[in-house]
Amino acid sequence: MLKKISCILIVSALIIACSSNDNPDPVDGQKRTAMLDNVGTNVILPAFASFETSATALTEATTAYAADLKNAQKLTAAQKAWVSAAESWKVASLFSQGPVETEFLSSAIYFPSTNYTGIESAITKTGVTIDNAYIESLGATLKGLPAIEYLLFSTSGNNAVIGNFAGINGGKRGEYLKALSANLQNQATLVYSKWKPDGGNYLKTFKEADGRDINSSLGMLSNKMIDLVYTIKDERLGAPLGKRNNGTPQPGMVDAKFSNASLTLLKAELRTLENTFSGTGAGNNIGIDDILDEAGAKSGDQLLSEKIKAQFAAVKAKIDAIGDPLSTAITGQTAAVSAAYDEVKKLQVLMEVDMINNLGVLLTFSDNDGD
Repeated sequence: MLKKISCILIVSALIIACSSNDNPDPVDGQKRTAMLDNVGTNVILPAFASFETSATALTEATTAYAADLKNAQKLTAAQKAWVSAAESWKVASLFSQGPVETEFLSSAIYFPSTNYTGIESAITKTGVTIDNAYIESLGATLKGLPAIEYLLFSTSGNNAVIGNFAGINGGKRGEYLKALSANLQNQATLVYSKWKPDGGNYLKTFKEADGRDINSSLGMLSNKMIDLVYTIKDERLGAPLGKRNNGTPQPGMVDAKFSNASLTLLKAELRTLENTFSGTGAGNNIGIDDILDEAGAKSGDQLLSEKIKAQFAAVKAKIDAIGDPLSTAITGQTAAVSAAYDEVKKLQVLMEVDMINNLGVLLTFSDNDGD
């Protein structure tokens, strides 16, 4: 409750500050424009390009496997392609402002809740052709990367997967797998085309939405970053640790539980946060850290940007100390997972309070987990 109250007070203070004439812009507008140009061109656009490439590779791999459902090597290749596609989406998912939201693509790509019984019913439904149009007609819980993972992996091993495809509806299962992958590829191509300069060119819109208001690129991106760091803390680590269940561990709540790729995907989410903060890419590397430095933001005697970077390093060190898979580590290495959770929580505070305040943008994200 205290945390929620403090969050409300922070938001209220920011609203007052942002509406005041005594709230001068702490940053040279040219520096912020350069940051948006670099992050948009060298961080965001490559992320969506990589997602399209990996989604295409997944379609090719699943098509090859669907044509030879007893082939263990082709199954393994499809599984590796899934991990690569999921990892690239985790990197790109931070940038959900713009086309991803306006085209309602996020839920069709990686919806957090999957209806496994519903998937089985969708596969065995009579009188339908399993193709892209059929997948489009289905709800978010029946498609996307989690649904593909469910079909390609089993906690009982690959023999169980091959056994599932060898069953009475194995052929339709293969068709559903192919259609899911093709649909995912369509989503990846769509969002990339919307961002590309020779497509919808949302990149131009992103670069030109300067300022610090709620509709500015910096304002929206900063809030997406806060949202993601909360997701890492509360959903990727906290929920499996039992933070929502009076301390009772719930290993089944890990992300990507069938593939055991939880830590790989978590690291991808952390990496995209850090790269956006530092502006890491092929360009001038101007990131949000430079905006903070321009504003003279400090934490004690230390530059705030350096403190946040050090906290990223601390988080990565604790996560690297966790043995794979995360579902096993939840109960077998509880102390190590808890230590990672604590470091992410410190990062969340630095970004939610210190970073947001010094950027002078409005915090619209609110935490409702009560922790």
